[in-house]
Amino acid sequence: MKIVKLTPEQFDNFSINHPLHTYYQTSAYGSLMSSEGFEPHYYGFTNDQNNLVGACLMLIQKLFLNYKYAYAPRGYLIDYDNKDLIIDVTNKMKRFLAKNNIIFLKIDPPVVNNKRDKDGNILRSPYTNDLIPFLTKIGYEYFGDNKAFGTLKPRWNAILKVTGSSSTLFENLDPSVKNKIRKASSRGVEVLQGNHNDIEIFYKFVAKKHYRKLNYYKKFAECFGDNFELYFAKLNTEKYLNNIKLIYEQELQKNEELNREIQDAALKNKISNKLTNSKITSDKVLAIYKKELETATNLFSNNPQGLIIGTTAVIIERYGVELIIEGQNPAYKLFYPTFLTKWYIIEKYSKLGAVYFDLNAITGNFKSNKFQGLNEMKLGYNAEVTEYIGEFDLVINKPIYKIHKKWKLGKKAIKKSHNEKNR
Repeated sequence: MKIVKLTPEQFDNFSINHPLHTYYQTSAYGSLMSSEGFEPHYYGFTNDQNNLVGACLMLIQKLFLNYKYAYAPRGYLIDYDNKDLIIDVTNKMKRFLAKNNIIFLKIDPPVVNNKRDKDGNILRSPYTNDLIPFLTKIGYEYFGDNKAFGTLKPRWNAILKVTGSSSTLFENLDPSVKNKIRKASSRGVEVLQGNHNDIEIFYKFVAKKHYRKLNYYKKFAECFGDNFELYFAKLNTEKYLNNIKLIYEQELQKNEELNREIQDAALKNKISNKLTNSKITSDKVLAIYKKELETATNLFSNNPQGLIIGTTAVIIERYGVELIIEGQNPAYKLFYPTFLTKWYIIEKYSKLGAVYFDLNAITGNFKSNKFQGLNEMKLGYNAEVTEYIGEFDLVINKPIYKIHKKWKLGKKAIKKSHNEKNR
């Protein structure tokens, strides 16, 4: 086997047809990361007949002195069932990287370790390969059974199979998710598709959710073109006012009917606890709707054209859709804009023949924890938990690699101490 240099076009032609294709292994992603301080390189692995049997985008970044590190986002595009091929690629990579002063190569292949339900129970286990111990045996250092967000790419993803009609998909949603989608619609929230000119509006909603800056998302749009889509949740304030006015009037009518029933029952001295409790409940609901009617009136008065309250960015892939990031105005979180937007995208692409919708990262800790709400929200779309094998470092220069790790740990400790002092 040989390592050969590929043009971006040659690499993309191979990548798009590979079973493990991901947008992280494309020249578009390479161009994106070149604006983030990485140098993209495209390599192919050829057999004795000079046919490509694998490839990878490798991102190289300088560390200190003349030392560099390399990262193949989502790993090599090879057949991971072929152990001889993995050994061959690894050995060739060790020699190749050593010549280029690279101290280690990081990979995180999208090879499935397990599929789980929303409680973390293994659904089925056809993925009984021995890849994790095998990779560690041939020289890769394993990050470990990471259940949080310590790796560069998520180890745990919530992935929905987009099959069947939209009505069937909706019926399979968790009741709480269905209720939030219905409430968003009933309150006048609408989903609009934006364009790349709207990135600054989009960024206002996600700026505090990630360290990526505005220019990163502008470059993202430039590199991925029409495959990078933006959606916005807009509160139609006029519709909201009309809808809540109708809801209020319906409850008011119900309340008045209950009042009459109580008066009639009083004359007969037959007021039941059930009737009394119904009136008390209606009074409370009516008070809530009255307050919401005041809110809706003010919102329409101040924003007659409506206002944007949430956003979602996705990548359109070969067979499905992948969520990049989403955000909302905290003041309008009870309008559930991101719930409705995700459902809008699912429904749209299910009709266009998508196979899956990847809702991105979740935590692998299914007990009570600070990310429990994130898991419940994403898995509430009837998504499966996809657990990948994780992240590995192919160590080339062990002494320098150990120095680099100590430096990273020290830097992390300083940052943690600084954050604690500023809480």
